[in-house]
Amino acid sequence: MDLRQLKCFVAVAEELHFGKAAERMGLAPPALSRQVRALEEELGADLLTRTTRSVNLTRAGLLLLDEAKALLARAEHAARHVREAASSTSKVLRIGAIDGASASFLPRIMTEFRQRHPRAHIQFTEAMTAPQLQMLDAGKLDLCLVRPPRRQVDCAFEILRVEMPLVVMPAAHPLADSDAVMMGDLVGEPFIVPSRRMRPYAYDLVMSYFDSVGTVPNVVQEVTEKPAMFAAVAAGIGLALAPDWTAAMNWPGVTTRRLKGLLLDPPPDGALVGVAWRPHQRLAARDAFLDLLRERVSLTSDDKVVPFRRLPRIRRQSKKPDSQGD
Repeated sequence: MDLRQLKCFVAVAEELHFGKAAERMGLAPPALSRQVRALEEELGADLLTRTTRSVNLTRAGLLLLDEAKALLARAEHAARHVREAASSTSKVLRIGAIDGASASFLPRIMTEFRQRHPRAHIQFTEAMTAPQLQMLDAGKLDLCLVRPPRRQVDCAFEILRVEMPLVVMPAAHPLADSDAVMMGDLVGEPFIVPSRRMRPYAYDLVMSYFDSVGTVPNVVQEVTEKPAMFAAVAAGIGLALAPDWTAAMNWPGVTTRRLKGLLLDPPPDGALVGVAWRPHQRLAARDAFLDLLRERVSLTSDDKVVPFRRLPRIRRQSKKPDSQGD
């Protein structure tokens, strides 16, 4: 007794018409009849009474109908679980992210994704842009949340959001009395900036802000990580510029203020967070995660309307290494 025979029997039992049952099963009536006959022979019982005008279930047929439906339902349930286990949405989705993504929107996106796809498994890696793109190119990541690539890589890239700058200062600094700070207010102030070698995106971003008012920062220290920056500010060594998501760090002795009147068009690469992936790979889980990112991540922290920018696919031409920190 196989599932195909049971499906044919259930179709006839429900339709009580061989022609309609055959159409439902996508078989010719004689083929359907042979399946039912084979089942009857295997069971040693007549399941149907057939006349030229009607088809009816025997007592044995009535008993088998309920059992067959339950068995087919269990078989379909098992098959569905196996298909889900074998599908992309239930494999490990390997995601990489810079700190600007992992410390802001990514946790809630991953939570919602796991709620929508409970059989999916996420493997998360935090790294700067360059290592992530190398891992993506090597097939070790499925999706990267990074700054715009500065060298040509074999991937698609799409901007998700623009980080807005904050001025980070000691809580007792005179500028803390203002709701917002102008770039001109920062001229001459001692400044802590990201390491040019380790954080080129962030370093260039700070320089572009000062360049917009025709000056350069009074650099007193370079740091690599955000905690070191906040610690230096708390110690009174200087001020700093940081992305909007760092306000949630609530570092003791430190306060942040919005940077007002700054308009750089287009926004510098260091202010952009986007997603990179390899479009020639068909991965259902990755594509579902991409859709959720587009649905949930606003381009700016305060939901201002900013034109959505879709960058063209970038094809790799050279593997010459280039600095892509951040």
